[in-house]
Amino acid sequence: MSDVDSEDDNESRLERIQGIVEEDFERIQSTDDPFVVLNLSEQATPEEVRDRYERYERFYRAENFQRLGDMDLTRKALDIRRTIGRAMVEIQSMFEQRSEAEHQAKKAFSELPDVDPDAAAMGDIYFRDGLSFLRLGDLESARQHFQRASDYDPSRGIIIANLAYTEFKLDPTNDEVVEQTGRNLQRAANVEPKNPEIFVLLARFGINTRDQKTARSALERLEKLNPSHPRLKALKKRAKL
Repeated sequence: MSDVDSEDDNESRLERIQGIVEEDFERIQSTDDPFVVLNLSEQATPEEVRDRYERYERFYRAENFQRLGDMDLTRKALDIRRTIGRAMVEIQSMFEQRSEAEHQAKKAFSELPDVDPDAAAMGDIYFRDGLSFLRLGDLESARQHFQRASDYDPSRGIIIANLAYTEFKLDPTNDEVVEQTGRNLQRAANVEPKNPEIFVLLARFGINTRDQKTARSALERLEKLNPSHPRLKALKKRAKL
C-alpha cells in the first residue's frame, strides 16, 4: 500500500471517529437521563447496561485519543467518558432501589393476612362510609370508619392509605404522625402497586410535607398508571413539576 493510500485510510478513520464522538457528545449535552447517555431505553436489563458501558469505556480511554493529535476531540472524549461513568453509577443506584422496592412488595404481600369474604364485605362498607365522611370534611368520623375497615380487612392497600393520610390530616405537625404516615403510605403502595388513588395520596403527602422526592416519584407513578387521571394536572402544578 502506498503512503498516499495509508494517509487516506488514516484520514477516513479519523473522520469516522470524529463523527462518533460528535454524535455522542451532542447526546450527553442534551440530557440528564442516564439511560439516554448510554443510548439505551429505560427497559434495558442490568446486563445490557453493563455491556454498553464497557463498550463505551473501552472506546473512550484517553490513550485512544491522545495519539490522534486533536486536543478538542480528546477533550470531548474525556467529557463523554466521565459522563458515562456518572450515568453508570446512577443506573446502578436505580437498579438497587428497584430491587429493594420489589423485595418490600413481596414482603408486604407475604405479611398480608387471609380475609374471609364476610369480613372483606364489611371492610368495604366501612371504607365507603369513610370516603363519604371525608368528602363532608368530617376527618375524625372518616378516620374511625377507615380504622374499622382496616380492622375487618387489613389486606387492602387503599384502606391503609386512606387511614394513614386521614390521620396525617388530623395532626399534620406531629413529627411522629408524619413519619408513620410516610411508612404506611409506602406500605400501601407496595400492597397495591397498580392502584392510582394510592399514588394520589402519596403525592399529596409529599407536597404537604414539602418532600419533593416523594411527590415527584408518586406523580411519575400516577402518570404511568393513568396519564388522564383527573387530579394529575392539578397535583403536578402544586408540586411545581
